[in-house]
Amino acid sequence: MTKKTNLSRISVVAIFAGLITMIASCGRTPPAHYYTLQPVEQTPIGNSISRDFALAVGPVAIPKAMDRAEIVTHDADNTVSFSEFHRWAGSIQESIASVLAQNIGSLLKTERSAPFTQENIFQPSHRVVININRYESRLSSEFMLNATWSIKDLKGRKPLLIRNSIIRKPLTSASYEELVAAQSKALAELSQQIATGIVEVVP
Repeated sequence: MTKKTNLSRISVVAIFAGLITMIASCGRTPPAHYYTLQPVEQTPIGNSISRDFALAVGPVAIPKAMDRAEIVTHDADNTVSFSEFHRWAGSIQESIASVLAQNIGSLLKTERSAPFTQENIFQPSHRVVININRYESRLSSEFMLNATWSIKDLKGRKPLLIRNSIIRKPLTSASYEELVAAQSKALAELSQQIATGIVEVVP
């Protein structure tokens, strides 16, 4: 067998191996990225709240289209997209309640602020109920939050305050990291509005 024949066979084998590698890589599913909302550090509002005050945050009602693992984005033609590769690490509904509770607790300088799923830690004196009407993410454009919320006195079982908040956070890129950060900032602003409302109506 000549050297030329050996080289030809080696070339064929190398090309075949390259094709197998290329086909395998084309069929490989890209890894998914998982995200969580985060509390945002803010300056506390005035003096600390009464020692008797204890807050349960939630329930939080969200649009049905949001109640899924995939991050939802809104397109210019009023359609929505569900990203297979950019997903929430847990329940978005519970995450919103948890972040709001942490933010409000920091703003009011109290440790007795918890999401409604953990209110067995203490007996709440008040509850904030949030209905999210719109939670719209437009990549490269903005995140918009529209929420109606109420503060309830659980002793008197009556609403002390009902308000609506519309918050917009601009985006400079089509980055999911920036989008999730904008959502956290919007929830921080909502937390501040709720904390300010609590100071207004809770003695």
